[in-house]
Amino acid sequence: MKFFAFALALGVLAFAAQPGAPASAASDGQTIFVTKCAACHQATGLGSGPYPPLAGNTDVTAADTSTIVATVLNGRSGPIQVNGTTFSGAMPAWQDQLTNDDIAAVLSYVRSAW
Repeated sequence: MKFFAFALALGVLAFAAQPGAPASAASDGQTIFVTKCAACHQATGLGSGPYPPLAGNTDVTAADTSTIVATVLNGRSGPIQVNGTTFSGAMPAWQDQLTNDDIAAVLSYVRSAW
């Protein structure tokens, strides 16, 4: 089931990230980001304290979205290097709290916001 959710989110993300995607996907993604993600990653995407930035983060902007999708679905803990700085905050798993459409929308927003 986890693989199916991952594959579906990846497919939806690929579609939603395409030019001409409906504006509502970006709007919903922004709302989800503000309510679920901005406390750690900040509204600017620059991160804070132990939480890494999303802006300028190659895991976020990579053509292969599998790492960022897996991180949102399954969470992540332990040290992570972003732009030469090590961060140690824990990312919660969102697979049981967000739908695949929500995950696709928030990741589309994050990948295009900064």
